[in-house]
Amino acid sequence: MQPPFRPIPEPGEPPYLIAHRGVSAKAPENTLAAFRLALQTPGIDMIELDVRLSKENEVIVLHDRTLQRTTTGNGPARSYALHELKQYDAGSWFHPRFSSERIPTLREVFELVRGRCWIDVEIKSEFWHREPEGLVERRVLETVAEAGFSDRVMYSSFDHQLIGRLKRMAPNAVTGVIYRVFRDFGRLPSKLTGRVGASVFVCGKHELTRAMVQDARRHNIPLYVYTLNSVADVRSITALGVQGIISDAADDLVTVVKRKE
Repeated sequence: MQPPFRPIPEPGEPPYLIAHRGVSAKAPENTLAAFRLALQTPGIDMIELDVRLSKENEVIVLHDRTLQRTTTGNGPARSYALHELKQYDAGSWFHPRFSSERIPTLREVFELVRGRCWIDVEIKSEFWHREPEGLVERRVLETVAEAGFSDRVMYSSFDHQLIGRLKRMAPNAVTGVIYRVFRDFGRLPSKLTGRVGASVFVCGKHELTRAMVQDARRHNIPLYVYTLNSVADVRSITALGVQGIISDAADDLVTVVKRKE
């Protein structure tokens, strides 16, 4: 059983290794198959996944607003009830052997994980398809609490105002803001986290700047960087002193991130 989540590793410990949508380089993203691969790999600290709501407000694990990229369904996931979503194949697009995979609920992920790793719950939010204010945050928090996972989860989003609302609903929650370059250009981690009470700053590997690193270090803000899929990427980014490495191929990078080469 993992201890309660703390956003900064213990002093002297290597960065956290976070499986992006599970081990999504070897299994279809955001499926139980991808999450099982992460759980089977010692050294992976956390699973990152994406959540949104079904028609009846069940919290489902799915990256896109629509179904067609990663399932045999079509159109917005929000238009379908959970029993309808479960009819669609969520794995064949990746490889035929994953044809039995279905869109999981967040509840099902917790049942699979059973406290063996932490979970980064990225809450999806689209500008042109807004949910009623507070609905998705409330449903996610309720699902996490029902599973008894409240102290083993980080909540993150590109929607920083959503993160602010979630933090007001659950003051003890660990939250992270994800940097969006076209909106946040020039703003430093301390500014973006501070205005919504977030603990963690998340950005892409090509977005990270020396000024961000210096600002985060000065204000003791953990930096998590995505998507690092090669040894060269990991070495260059860890040299900057980041606290989280997010990778599609986390299983292949354990020895590098955890300094066991």
